[in-house]
Amino acid sequence: MDFRSLIGQERVRKILVRTADRDHLPNSFLFCGPEGVGKWAAALALTAYLNCSNRAEGDSCGVCPACKQIRKLQFPNLYIAVPTPPSKTDKEEIENYWEILNQKIAEPYSLIGGQRQMTIPVATVREMRQSLSHKPPQGGKRVVVIEQMDRMLTTSADALLKLIEEPPSETLIIITTARPERLLPTIISRCRRVRFAYLAESDVAHFVLAKAGVSEVKAALLARLSRGSLGRALYLATGEIEQDREVAKLIFKGMFTSDPIDLIAEASDILPFTDRFRINRIINIWQTLFRDLILLTGGQQNRLLINVDFAAELEKIAARDLPQGKLLEIPAHLGSVTQDIDLNVDTRSAVGALLIDLHRMLNIR
Repeated sequence: MDFRSLIGQERVRKILVRTADRDHLPNSFLFCGPEGVGKWAAALALTAYLNCSNRAEGDSCGVCPACKQIRKLQFPNLYIAVPTPPSKTDKEEIENYWEILNQKIAEPYSLIGGQRQMTIPVATVREMRQSLSHKPPQGGKRVVVIEQMDRMLTTSADALLKLIEEPPSETLIIITTARPERLLPTIISRCRRVRFAYLAESDVAHFVLAKAGVSEVKAALLARLSRGSLGRALYLATGEIEQDREVAKLIFKGMFTSDPIDLIAEASDILPFTDRFRINRIINIWQTLFRDLILLTGGQQNRLLINVDFAAELEKIAARDLPQGKLLEIPAHLGSVTQDIDLNVDTRSAVGALLIDLHRMLNIR
């Protein structure tokens, strides 16, 4: 991975290269921003830049031994912690760990997720601290990457704090998160924060068109639905996206026409409650539908809609007497529910409560 491969994020690239060139690296970086916009890719690009033997013109060469090893996540001075599902045995934990790493090797922008709660075990951090207490296996800069630290258990965070407070020499710690508010304030205060932005829709569409083998029309749709997250767009390009969109639209229409109890019963029959990723994908689609509805009730034109194939239905709903103030609150409320689902709340209960909340907020008679 090199900075040439980083999609967008030009401001981030300049900050990291300038900081490295001036030898002003902090002990720890906090890469914060939405999921799937390049935080992992930037962490590996910086690792390669710091350890490349032939770097030039603000980037690593991509062909020296260090660059090749970093691309395959086999560099001796690279230490990685990623969230994994609960494991019954050490063997299963290692297999889960490498399944996720192999996924990230194949596609650095892919999202990490699963049907079960994903956490960073305390044993992973303790083993990392133990390894870092020894002399580096080779020269250069040691880099520790903690991916999605907001999924880390409290005991793991406490162990990591000790590492951040007393970092080994020639060691850089890079923490990535989409939810910095969930991190310990003491950890945030000891890191230099680098903010990652949402990607341009055109960049997402171009990448998905090249990578996912979809049509230009579908690539454009996925780019709109992903709302600036390349990882989310790649995820949407696989699996049951069309089926989930139809289910999401059906329940969405019911929010304005059905009694909440009847709607919950219908949702129980058709929503994939055993798959947290898919449930959150459906809620994310609801976010885009409410975003479009807000635009229409505000007098905006159809060309600005994300769900252009649903414009006629949205126009009918927008013609209703809807409470504009409450309508504006709904996308953020939906986002908070997806975060709760990430934290392993019961999906069926969360969605049922959500549908009742939406009925109340929309004041449907």
